[in-house]
Amino acid sequence: MLRRVLVVGLYHPLLRIWLSYFVVTGRENIPPGPVIFAAQHTSMADTPLLLIALGKRADRLVVTAARDYFFRRSRPGFGVLVGVAFGAVPIDRTGFARRSLTDVAAWLSAGFSVVMYPHGVIPESDVHAQRLRRGVALLARQSGCPVVPVRFTGAARLLPANVHWPRRGAVTVTFCAPLVADPDKPLTVLTNQLLHAFE
Repeated sequence: MLRRVLVVGLYHPLLRIWLSYFVVTGRENIPPGPVIFAAQHTSMADTPLLLIALGKRADRLVVTAARDYFFRRSRPGFGVLVGVAFGAVPIDRTGFARRSLTDVAAWLSAGFSVVMYPHGVIPESDVHAQRLRRGVALLARQSGCPVVPVRFTGAARLLPANVHWPRRGAVTVTFCAPLVADPDKPLTVLTNQLLHAFE
């Protein structure tokens, strides 16, 4: 309920100040039930833009956030704030991936959808943009849930990395056709499909 109030009463009105227009396409591609939203990471505004684009579907949604950045001990209380504001749950970007995804899989089992950023960080170049972590593919195989790629157009201009004040721009959020992990194929197959969807 609190996040719904924040999305409708804070994120949307604030972002509208800087958005010359905001378009959402492909909502019909989102299947019912728990879904893994594999989103491009293009800007610091990606998560609030995605929450707005999902509407009421965001009410049963958790967003994975890097434990080493948002939940580190040197920033006491910051992880709680991010958790309340965006429904963020910690995930490890290093170490044993399968163990790190156990808690995320539990949210899917409980009927929640999950947002993951397979880039891990906002890519600094086109070369980095071609590198995806395998967590989405692992989670899709483990849970059997469909993966919906989410593509952002224009968000990188709105609030790029290391910029703390938005710039005016136009943003389109696109929900692409869902993907399903084939247990008989390597994880790289789904990862390559995600890269193609992001292009």
